[in-house]
Amino acid sequence: MKLADLQAKFQDAVIGEDRAILDSVNPSRRLDRAARFAVYSDAYRLRHASFLAEDYPMLRNAMGEEDFGALVEAYIAATRSHHPNARWYGRHLPEFLTRAEPWGTKPDWLGLALLERALADAFDADDAEPCDVGGLAGLSSEAWPALCFDFQASISLLSVVSGTCAAYEAAAIEAPPPQTASGAETILVWRGKDQQAHYRKLETPEALALTEARAGRSFGAICSMLAFRDKDDAVAERAASLLARWFGDGLIRGIRRDILQS
Repeated sequence: MKLADLQAKFQDAVIGEDRAILDSVNPSRRLDRAARFAVYSDAYRLRHASFLAEDYPMLRNAMGEEDFGALVEAYIAATRSHHPNARWYGRHLPEFLTRAEPWGTKPDWLGLALLERALADAFDADDAEPCDVGGLAGLSSEAWPALCFDFQASISLLSVVSGTCAAYEAAAIEAPPPQTASGAETILVWRGKDQQAHYRKLETPEALALTEARAGRSFGAICSMLAFRDKDDAVAERAASLLARWFGDGLIRGIRRDILQS
């Protein structure tokens, strides 16, 4: 048998259930063929379980060792590692939670997994110098409606079950999750000026405004949307306050003008 073929059979046996490779494993004085091979297959699973525990510590705390261990075993059995960097092995765990029983019926666990994944992705996202709010200084009131904004690549908006932020914070101190009302919440995740990943829960107006702004809508269009929704005469001031916070958080990397409104 060629070395490449032997290596392929060994990998298939470690990852799957095929044990034909045992014919090529020599026993030792202390271990039979199966026990010698188990050293490698068990190490593979333990190492990948370690990757998942490191990537999802809050989910692990919230689920408990038994449930998290069962999830990890199922994920490893269903998911091969296709990248030499362990960072990418657990990226599909949130998706796995949505379709694998019994975890698909646990939206609170899914919310935690999505938040932890987004925080890791934010930390690794492409970097760009944040734009300073001083770039708006001196603009006339007529120029504001046409302003559009480019945002950092690290940003993600998560729509998750209500209470996810509170559950994450409880899991961080290994406390029971608080009781929350049914529904959904939107969480903003981004990498800040300090190069650390951050998150915060958004109220509905800010979530809508940020969604529109990231889609390329102008400041004037965002104000119109908020005014239609809230019937608020002070909507421009509220929108400007949101914009100031986005600049302060380092979310914005550029300013441009909508030529259709200029």
